Amino acid sequence: MPQITSQIINNLLNIKTIDINVDSLGVSDTNIYPSILTFLDNKAFKEQINKNPNITAAFIKESEANLLRGDINKIIVDDPKWHFFTLLNALEASKTRSKSVISSSANIHSSAQISETDVFIGEDVVIEPGVVIMANVKILRQAKIRAGAIIGVDGFEHKKTTRGLLSVIHDGEVIINERAEVGPNNTIIKGFSYRPTIIGEDTTLDAQVPYAPGVQSGSRCLLAASAMLAGHVTLGDDVWIGPAAAVSNRVSIDNGAFITIGSTVTRNVGANEKVTGNFAISHNVFMRNWAKIKKGL
Repeated sequence: MPQITSQIINNLLNIKTIDINVDSLGVSDTNIYPSILTFLDNKAFKEQINKNPNITAAFIKESEANLLRGDINKIIVDDPKWHFFTLLNALEASKTRSKSVISSSANIHSSAQISETDVFIGEDVVIEPGVVIMANVKILRQAKIRAGAIIGVDGFEHKKTTRGLLSVIHDGEVIINERAEVGPNNTIIKGFSYRPTIIGEDTTLDAQVPYAPGVQSGSRCLLAASAMLAGHVTLGDDVWIGPAAAVSNRVSIDNGAFITIGSTVTRNVGANEKVTGNFAISHNVFMRNWAKIKKGL
């Protein structure tokens, strides 16, 4: 990724900045690049930004500039959120595109639609009828995409700003790892440059599983029909998500965890933990409470 300089920011946003040279845009917890430009429009995130050594610059209001570390370059603006995501949109629109690469051993149905740019399809990949693959998608060896799946679309990302509603382009990618399977009629949303959407090796998605931007799963996970993962959810290895379960944004579910049918998960789930209910709690606690209810206690 080319570096983001003061000149680029000035040209795209028509504002004057101090000398800035960063590797990427990112949010408060982004740490995959050595230097990151973020924004602060909610004081709840100031501590996370200050503890992140990779953040070296931030869009911020003048009245809140003293909330961030002294070594963070502050770009003073009236609406940090609008400037950050407008810059993200502009950078994505100006990217250079590359011709798609498709392995000769991939088995692709004639009705599938694949972007002519920025797609990689590896050896022995199977793509069934009616699949749509947009740009910025990598599908690795022996993965299977079932009928009607849509891979790499923009998600529901709209920001309320002082300048009105801003629709945000998803500037990242989808990575579907080896032997993963995307079930029929699924929608896999692109991530962002600072957090790609990832489906781990040997992970299987059943039918109609919405997979939101920045969701990242480990290996051998099983997601049953109509399970729903909100943005930036992280799954460890060997996780089970039951039918129609919903996982709230930015929740982490550790290795071997089990989410039962219809559960609504709003907190992190530990390794090998089983949770049930709305809102989901320990399965054993839920069953004890349910037994009391049945007894009329």
